Amino acid sequence: MSSDKPFFLAQNEGFSEATANDDFLHPEVNQTVEGDSLTETQYLGFNVPEHGIHALGYLWHHPNLGVVTGGLMAWKGIKKNPMMAELFDMRDYHSDTCLANDLHEYRLDNSYSVKVIEPLKRLHMRYDDPKRGNQVDLEFAAVTPAVMFGDGKHFEQGVRAQGKLVLRGESYDVNSYNVRDRSWGKLRPEEIMPVPPVAWMTAWFSEDLMFNCNLMDHAGSSDLVKGDLAIPAEAALNGGWVVRGGHISRIVNARKKVVRRNDTFAPDSIKLFVTEDHGRESVLEGKLVASCPWGVWSNIHSNISLIHWTYEGKTGYGDCQDVIWNDFAVANQR
Repeated sequence: MSSDKPFFLAQNEGFSEATANDDFLHPEVNQTVEGDSLTETQYLGFNVPEHGIHALGYLWHHPNLGVVTGGLMAWKGIKKNPMMAELFDMRDYHSDTCLANDLHEYRLDNSYSVKVIEPLKRLHMRYDDPKRGNQVDLEFAAVTPAVMFGDGKHFEQGVRAQGKLVLRGESYDVNSYNVRDRSWGKLRPEEIMPVPPVAWMTAWFSEDLMFNCNLMDHAGSSDLVKGDLAIPAEAALNGGWVVRGGHISRIVNARKKVVRRNDTFAPDSIKLFVTEDHGRESVLEGKLVASCPWGVWSNIHSNISLIHWTYEGKTGYGDCQDVIWNDFAVANQR
């Protein structure tokens, strides 16, 4: 039985190599892991920053249960409730027979579909809801190599999304960067986690400059982190990397200052300090552009946010996906 940590607390202690097969299901790895919460995922996101639009497309497979959760959400600005999103269509209980063609191409009951055109290179996303005037037709093209974590069960990759988005009848051209990811062979336990918020953050400035950091809130990051949840900053980093000039380096130390909204706990602002494995130190400052909560499972609260970042005179955008558990929320009721 696997003793791996949950994906959101796993330490990235190095890199390994991704292969074309990693864009598809991993039954051989998954069958070695016991537990109902065994997970395999595919995430593809995109944005239209000039219109304050952010979006998340997701496939979450529970191989040991034969169940798939997935769909698409896209919205403008800051939402307090996922039902306020212009597009929110996540279905919890698909049979995994929808994956009969693996991830080569699948289509969920809500019309959300993804096709792998060329593994680790190009993917195609579609969605259509004519009744509500929502439609997506996008191609995702890799602009960085896939960054495979050392355990060989998770990769992240910089991509460029191009195509069309229609939200409630309004049409938008999409031409944005984002980081996609895939995970497999890991448990995603649903018990209440006695930890502070965990944030998966990305920052894009160009195809040659990108940051990715999975970092918990920690002592000194905000006034909201206190008591047993105030872990030391040196214990808060779960992984990260930087692409700079075609070279990939690992983040070995990180800390942050975060100001959270009173209503949803979404991050209004973030100041991120990172140190790479070759010693370079960087400071990034982010401001909230768009955010929408989604209870990926019942025992958490998550905020999916688009952040406007500045770094050494450069500006860019990126995801901030926060996960918050019960202990933190109860301690900070307003």
